[in-house]
Amino acid sequence: MNRSLSFGSLAALAVATAVTSVVSPAQAGTNGFVVPFFRGEAGSVVAGWEKFTVATDNGVGNSPDLPGSNASARLIQHDPNAFVTSTGNIYNMAAKSSFDVNFSSLAPVGLVVFQARTFGNELDYNSVKLTFGATDLTATRSELDRQLVGDPGTPGSGAYVSSKWEWDLSGKDISAFKISFGAAAESVSFDSATLDVRMVPEPAPLALLATGLAGLFFVRGRRR
Repeated sequence: MNRSLSFGSLAALAVATAVTSVVSPAQAGTNGFVVPFFRGEAGSVVAGWEKFTVATDNGVGNSPDLPGSNASARLIQHDPNAFVTSTGNIYNMAAKSSFDVNFSSLAPVGLVVFQARTFGNELDYNSVKLTFGATDLTATRSELDRQLVGDPGTPGSGAYVSSKWEWDLSGKDISAFKISFGAAAESVSFDSATLDVRMVPEPAPLALLATGLAGLFFVRGRRR
């Protein structure tokens, strides 16, 4: 493998670093992400990654660092050629990055919303899947935001792209899953991600009581 740094790769990295360092808080790495309707509800959790500290798989990965994160989740990048930039992105100019987001909980999972933002080349959107056990589930991608940097075709040009995927795991009785995805080419700078999970609501005590009483009256009625 040729690991020499081309002018285009160095320029792309320089532009990515410069642009990220001057953006305002409103235009930070999570720009373009949406807030799922269930975020903040009882029985929902969220994990957010804005600045990464681990570039390659070390058995632990990156813990969520955005304020308010309360989900048990880890984001891991597997290709050994990647490194963390000064702005906290995971960048790989020599090979295609490969990622996993691992999640676990004590309650059954219902709705899952995953969002990711990249700079430079983009993800292989067809590679995104959610896995539990031997089951793989794909999802339709929604493009949330695209901000061009520089002139297309010139060294160092590219685009910040934000994407979203959703899965409904209600009724599958699972409490852990993995979201895996990969880069479409070299020179992908992985900027940020969020994971929102809504657990399957437990039946309310009053609802359970009402169901039990209804069943009791039904049985008594049939005995008359």
